[in-house]
Amino acid sequence: MTESTNPTAQVAEQPAQGAGASDAQTQQQPAAGEVFDKDRAMATINALREIEKQAKKNEKELARLKEAEQKRADAELSEIDRLKKHAEEIEAHNAKLQGDILRRDVIAETGIPAVFADRLKGTTKDEMLADAQEIMKALPQKSAPNLPPTNPSSGQGAETEAQKRERLFGARNNLFDIKSIEAGGGGVVWHNKP
Repeated sequence: MTESTNPTAQVAEQPAQGAGASDAQTQQQPAAGEVFDKDRAMATINALREIEKQAKKNEKELARLKEAEQKRADAELSEIDRLKKHAEEIEAHNAKLQGDILRRDVIAETGIPAVFADRLKGTTKDEMLADAQEIMKALPQKSAPNLPPTNPSSGQGAETEAQKRERLFGARNNLFDIKSIEAGGGGVVWHNKP
């Protein structure tokens, strides 16, 4: 038998390799009047999948090589350079912590909500205090609700437990006091008169 001149068979036999794959694809493009060929379409899809797999492998390899290059560059740094780099990192971290402490102090001092901590501007406490005052001016002010004086939870004239008992049950009489028994109109009173 003779070799097939079918372009689909040629694409399937030749795996995709870099820039050569795009040339094979352009050769496989149907002309405007050509009929759709399912086999040729599948071959093109398979070729594109192979190209995508190779691109993912290349991407992983590139990331690995970049990481190795960074490690090599870090290893080449002298001890002084490493110490300088470490000192700069510590200074940056220290500056961040100092800013956080200042923000926390300003929030506690001014009473603004903690969600505005990241919005405070300034590098000194005075600058942050001024900015916090501006934020406080922009926030709506809370006003105490007008509650009627009969509301017991308003805190005005709150009565104690003993006052509540006396109001509900009346004054408590001493069971052993003769005068309170007579005033209450109850009981038998024996008077021992000499």
